[in-house]
Amino acid sequence: MQSGVYMLLKAFAAFYLSLYRQYTWQPIWLLSDTPEDHHFHRRRFTQKYRNKQKIVRSLWFSMSLLVLAFPAMPFAVFVTLFTTFLSFCILDETE
Repeated sequence: MQSGVYMLLKAFAAFYLSLYRQYTWQPIWLLSDTPEDHHFHRRRFTQKYRNKQKIVRSLWFSMSLLVLAFPAMPFAVFVTLFTTFLSFCILDETE
């Protein structure tokens, strides 16, 4: 019992330490919700891009359910690679 509580506290401390490191070492523009007009991450905050993210999120969720329904390793690898390809295609910003 004692070791389980110790492991839990250790994991809790490690999580918050990593969170602290993330906020102190990341560039400030990565944490901002309203970047400047000419900033290269501006596209992440547009409604069009957020809609694309929702599509990709639902795609990954449905494909993970499909893999859980048919748990064969070759099928899981194929579905994962195909879903990655589709995600990049959907989120692509090129004209």
